[in-house]
Amino acid sequence: MIDHSLLARHYESFSEGPRLQKSRVRRLEYDTTLHVLDRHLSPRSAVLELGAGHGAYSFRLARQGHRVTATDLVDVNVEAMLALAQEEGLDSVDIRRADATHLDGITDGAYDAVLCLGPFYHLRTRQLRRRCLLECRRVVRDGGMVAVSYINRVFAVNYLLRKGSPLTADQYASLMQPDDERVDYPDEFFNVAHFSTQEAVEAELRAAGLEIVEHAGTDGACGFFPETLEGLDEAAYLDYRDYHLTTCSQPSQRGASSHCLVVARKI
Repeated sequence: MIDHSLLARHYESFSEGPRLQKSRVRRLEYDTTLHVLDRHLSPRSAVLELGAGHGAYSFRLARQGHRVTATDLVDVNVEAMLALAQEEGLDSVDIRRADATHLDGITDGAYDAVLCLGPFYHLRTRQLRRRCLLECRRVVRDGGMVAVSYINRVFAVNYLLRKGSPLTADQYASLMQPDDERVDYPDEFFNVAHFSTQEAVEAELRAAGLEIVEHAGTDGACGFFPETLEGLDEAAYLDYRDYHLTTCSQPSQRGASSHCLVVARKI
């Protein structure tokens, strides 16, 4: 089961839009995700985003001319998107509350693309992740795109060590399981997230009837040296970003990246 109260408490602590711009590492994740999506989205596509947060991606895609439906399970995020859409006059974005594992009311094949940039890594059992992927496949047209983000388990463990918060032996063992619903980790995010590997995620997508098209590490190895990235001036950051965009789909970048993105096609 999804613990809605834990998710709500986590997302009430920050704003998703500013999160993606408040640091160079998060900005790189945002820039790279859009770069990869742009390669696979046709102009004026009908796009459904699940777990849209505060709408950072949905609103950007709407401004590019796509027809976007932005959904989230957490009420505070839906309310934030409604307020921002009104503030910016973006009435072209259809904003709804929705559970990514039960897309009731959405007809089969209704969208050209489905973005699952958050929900997948909050679903902590294989059954729930499969249900989400099957719903994504159901509501996208034949040959349409499904894009799924996940968090690299290797990076997550090393992040805790860097913070000085090692896990216990049984916590390390639990973290490696495809079904992990513990809530006693030393970092709150670990109690609401699922961490995975490149191979496991691709296998889950294929099992749901999706063909892998591209697999990228969206923030790359710079998560291990964020202070260095923050110290760059804007021109140097852009040079590094352009280098990263040309290498982000290499296996080595995926292996070092905190956030990864898989673009798949319905078959």
